[in-house]
Amino acid sequence: MRAKLAELMRYGGVGVLAAGIHALVLLCGEWLGWPLSLANLSGFLLASCWGYLAHALFTFREHTGGAPFPRRWLLIQTSLNVLVSLLLPGWLGLWARSVAGTAVMVFTPTAINYVIWSLAARHSRARRQREAVVGLAPVRFHADDLGLHEAVNTTILNLHDAGALDSASVLVAGPAAMAAAQACAQRPQFELALHLCLSEGPPAADPKRIPALLDGEGRLALGFGRLLLLSCLPRWWRARRRIEQQLACELTAQIQWFQRLFPGRSLRLDGHQHVHLTPLVWQQIGQLPPALQPTWIRSLREPWPWRGIPLTLWWQGCLGLGPLKWLLLRLLNSGRAAELARRGIATNAGFCGVLFTGRMDTAVITSAERQLRVEGGLVLAHPAEGYSFEAAELQAYPLSRRFYASPWRSREADALMRRTR
Repeated sequence: MRAKLAELMRYGGVGVLAAGIHALVLLCGEWLGWPLSLANLSGFLLASCWGYLAHALFTFREHTGGAPFPRRWLLIQTSLNVLVSLLLPGWLGLWARSVAGTAVMVFTPTAINYVIWSLAARHSRARRQREAVVGLAPVRFHADDLGLHEAVNTTILNLHDAGALDSASVLVAGPAAMAAAQACAQRPQFELALHLCLSEGPPAADPKRIPALLDGEGRLALGFGRLLLLSCLPRWWRARRRIEQQLACELTAQIQWFQRLFPGRSLRLDGHQHVHLTPLVWQQIGQLPPALQPTWIRSLREPWPWRGIPLTLWWQGCLGLGPLKWLLLRLLNSGRAAELARRGIATNAGFCGVLFTGRMDTAVITSAERQLRVEGGLVLAHPAEGYSFEAAELQAYPLSRRFYASPWRSREADALMRRTR
C-alpha cells in the first residue's frame, strides 16, 4: 500500500511538472501570437518527452529498473497527444480560451498519459521477469570477407582462435579463398557461410554464360542499387528475365564452389553488401533445388536507436548514409524471418552492423551487445590487420580494396580482441 501511494505521489509530481510545462508553452504561445492549435501541440510534445523519461526513470523505476520504456510507447503516447491537441480546441469551441478550457486542455493528456505509462510499466515489468527466467540470449560475433586477402584471413583466424569471433563469411572467388579453406579445415567448430558476391571480383560461373552480370573487364558488376532497380521491373520484362537466368547460374556456381572448398559443412548464406536481401536475388535463392538450398540465411533486423554511441560516430555514420541504409535494409528484411521459418531455414534473431558498418569500435560493440542481450543475434565486423592498399591481387575488388585500406579495419580487430582480455 505504501509503495503504491509513493508511486502515485511520484506520478503526481511528474504530472504537475508536465502540466506546468504544457501551461507555460500555452501562455508563451498566446503571448507570441501563435495559433492556439500550434501552441497546444508544442506544449503536448514537450510535456510528453518529459513524461516519457521521468516516468520511466523515476515514477515507475521499480518496474523498469531505471531503463526507458520501449520506444513504441512513446510513439503511442505522442500519437494520442497529437490527435487530442489538434481536436480538443475545436471541441471546446469558445471555452478553449477560458480558464476552465485551459485546465481541460492541460489535464486531459495527463489522464491519458497515466493510463499509457501504467500499461508501459506493466509491460516493462513483465519483460524483465521473462528475462530473469530465460536468461540472456547468446550474442555471436561474425566477420565478413574471409578469403579476400591473406591479411584478412590471418586477422579473422587469429580472432577466432582467441575466442573473439564465432563465425565468418567466405568469398569463394577471392584470391585467398583456398588458403582460408585449408586453415578452416583445422577449425571444424568455426562456422562458415557463403558470402554471395555479385558486385565485384571474378565470377564463379563461365563468363560466357553470364555476360549481363559483368563489366568490360570481366568482373561482376551487379551492385546493390542496380539489383534494386532490376527488382522493380515487371517479371515479364526481357532484360529482367535475362538477368534472372544468368543470376541463377552464378548463384549455383558460387554455392557449388563453397561446397567443394568446405566439404561436409552445412550451407549457410549471406551477401556481400547484403545483396541477398534484394527481391531479385531473394527470389532466385528460393528457387534453388533442394541440394543447393541453404540451411541458414542472414537477416538484418537491427534495432534503433542505439545508446552509448559517441556523437562523432553518429555523425560519421550519417555522413556514410548509415540511417538510410538501415531503413532500406529493414524494409527489405521485413517478413523474411517468417518466410524462412515456413521454409525450414534458420536465421539469426537480431543483428547489429548496418548503422555503423565499417566503424565497429568498442563503444559500438558494447552497445550492440546490450541491444541484443534479450533475444540474441549477430554482430558484424570487418577486421583486418597488415593489409596493403596496393595489394595487386585485389585489382578485381575495387570496392573492397578501398574499404580495407581504412585504418578502421585495424581498429575493429583491436575492439574485438579486447573482448577476450
